[in-house]
Amino acid sequence: MINVRPDGFVVLGRERAKPLAPDERRAAIIDAVIPLIREHGRAVSTRQLADAAGVAEGTLFRAFGDKDSIIQAATDRFLDPEPLRAALRGIDPDEPTEAKVRQVLQLLRARFEGVVGFMSAIGQQGPPPGVRSARPSDGDWMALLDRVFREDELAVPIATLGFYIRLLAFGSAIPVFSQAKPFSNDELADLILHGVIPLENRKKS
Repeated sequence: MINVRPDGFVVLGRERAKPLAPDERRAAIIDAVIPLIREHGRAVSTRQLADAAGVAEGTLFRAFGDKDSIIQAATDRFLDPEPLRAALRGIDPDEPTEAKVRQVLQLLRARFEGVVGFMSAIGQQGPPPGVRSARPSDGDWMALLDRVFREDELAVPIATLGFYIRLLAFGSAIPVFSQAKPFSNDELADLILHGVIPLENRKKS
């Protein structure tokens, strides 16, 4: 059985995998083992990986060669920025500004927290060789925000809003920065939207 998790990954159940084309089989296995690799890191066994994917260990080795190759393929899949881009493109530009800011922040925080946790689990410092950064490129980022927001609904340029959101989303995803005072998405969104000075106390321009 194939289930889609809330984060968009496809997960195989305990049943033996149905016959699939080689590329589809590899993709289904990777999606199934990502949570296990994130939980156990490189200490995960091939037996655990096979059980999670609902296949025999021999199937894993025929599809990937060895455990390191499975972990590398899972890393490539986890760092793929396209699911994030698709989610950002799915935000309705006609929604209220505050709702859109909160959605963008929530998506980016989930992305960064997931990547930081996964990379920490496998003991990887920085992006692996040949893998793009988990951070969307500035061009992609600005193009997506230009679709979601209008200049006339913001007090700052859209690009500046993007940098604000990305800075807070990434900073709050680093455990050493957030453990003393974990912030909710709403708290960080309110900081972006309203700052820290009450409106009635702000100086007139």
